[in-house]
Amino acid sequence: MQTEAEKYLIAVLKKILKSLTAPIRIINLGAAHSVVIESFLRQDKIKFICDRTDIGDCTVADKSLDFIGENFVCPLENLKPVPSASYDVAFANFVLEHVTEPIAAAAEMARIIKPNGQIILSLSNPQAPEFLLAKITPTSFHQLFREPDHDSAYPIKYAYRSVKNLIRCLEGAGLQLLEEKRFPAAYSYLYHFPILDKLGLWYDRLLIKNNWRALMGHVVLILRKE
Repeated sequence: MQTEAEKYLIAVLKKILKSLTAPIRIINLGAAHSVVIESFLRQDKIKFICDRTDIGDCTVADKSLDFIGENFVCPLENLKPVPSASYDVAFANFVLEHVTEPIAAAAEMARIIKPNGQIILSLSNPQAPEFLLAKITPTSFHQLFREPDHDSAYPIKYAYRSVKNLIRCLEGAGLQLLEEKRFPAAYSYLYHFPILDKLGLWYDRLLIKNNWRALMGHVVLILRKE
């Protein structure tokens, strides 16, 4: 299931890419083997080349995809193989919760982006109830909530501790926050479990109705390099 946060990330990426002139080079940070986001972007006939990073091999098997660029095996905290000031846009879809050094990750993301380039991040809010629970459960338990065709779950760290603290790290690296948008997340994890799916949907609607942003589990941050 595609989360509302991921849908918003894609919508923002489309809007930004449509405003740019070719050649456009973007980078998917923590891409694994998925090309879901890139494929959605290409549906609007946006021309771009997308490089990829991950801590393991992130080579895409389908060689017919003409938007695939270079692959870099490196963690977000140390993107040393990735050239500086090379990308119009960088994005990371639920990757930040796995990093151990958010300050280093923020600095590296800022380094690889061109001046006035943008970064779009989707991430978990570690202060939301569902992620307070996730933090104390094993990675094998998290795997139960992933789609069968997804890559294996990675251990979560939540080293940034809070969304506010992560924004502080990003701004300290020279990135300007343009937007912070929050989404309830419980249903996106429980939708294929009978009874729990209805509880998750009810809980999400309650958060929206009362505008309890602090309890919403998913966040999208949009930033620009100053």
